Amino acid sequence: MKKNILLVYTNFSTFVKTDFDILSAEHHVEKYQYMPVKGLYRNALEFIKQFFYLAFHIWKFNAVYIWFADYHSFLPVLFAQIFRKRSFVVIGGYDVARIRHLKYGVFTSKLRGFFSFYSMNHCAVNLTVSKYVDRKVKWIAQKANTELIYNCVTLNKNAAKEGIEKENLIVTVGIIEKEQTFYIKGIDTFIDVARQLPQYQFLVIGLNSEKLAHLLNNLPGNLMIKGKIDHSELVTYYQKAKIYCQLSRSESFGVALAEAMYFGCIPIVTNVGGLPEIVNNARLVVKRDSNLIRITIDKIFKKAFEPNTDFPEIIYSRFSLKQRSYFIHKLIEQIFKKTSQL
Repeated sequence: MKKNILLVYTNFSTFVKTDFDILSAEHHVEKYQYMPVKGLYRNALEFIKQFFYLAFHIWKFNAVYIWFADYHSFLPVLFAQIFRKRSFVVIGGYDVARIRHLKYGVFTSKLRGFFSFYSMNHCAVNLTVSKYVDRKVKWIAQKANTELIYNCVTLNKNAAKEGIEKENLIVTVGIIEKEQTFYIKGIDTFIDVARQLPQYQFLVIGLNSEKLAHLLNNLPGNLMIKGKIDHSELVTYYQKAKIYCQLSRSESFGVALAEAMYFGCIPIVTNVGGLPEIVNNARLVVKRDSNLIRITIDKIFKKAFEPNTDFPEIIYSRFSLKQRSYFIHKLIEQIFKKTSQL
């Protein structure tokens, strides 16, 4: 039976759109955007707007589905409790993070930390995107009910073309427009590694070189930087690159990593968050140490180490849209079945 579901989010990003499409396939879904604003006053206005929206409209929904636990999740979870609705919160990683010196993560703020903590403890289910995030939720909010449903990459099974010759190219990808993201994604480490391996080409995709010019002094000659590009162009770089690096300081899942592996890139990742779960090969997981990463890259190019792994098949079988869709619908069905039996 179709349910009426309210989807609450701050940015209608790719993964939010993916879940909207998944939910819409079997249910009636209405979107509500809590505008991502800075400052206590402007957030208070968004909070008040959301309060009145829920006060007048919550009655017509069977459930609320919220991406991330933060300011915007508190009232939907509270209203769902009061009006006996089901609430689902997708925990994406930022909402369980705290890196103080980079001011990264919900828990660097006491107020936002409270909203996240309350949402996790009082929603019907927290949908966690990796085992790492699942462990973090259970550690932070002991009353939280969690269900691990991996994030996904929406790629056609036949998209990974065979026979394309790989080049001596090492790539990393991210939307890098702030100094905070520059360090979170480990771009400083990537540049350091490039400097140590002048015989290979390195490429950063998605970095805004104008905004971050002060961090890009004295770059090595073998390092290229590109800003945002279309996904079709990104795929051509995945197809050409021999190695994909994700040298993050914090990473809950790693969609770009999964996509790169799908197109046959050999991954090298730091032992952080959910990255080791995706790679699932201990020899490709390293400490964020430039020297160790340099050695691993050199071994791969010199064929001293060749991971005998079918990366495209691993990604398709574990992190496909089909998989995520199946488990989300199954969970919703189970939750409403339990409710009807009470």
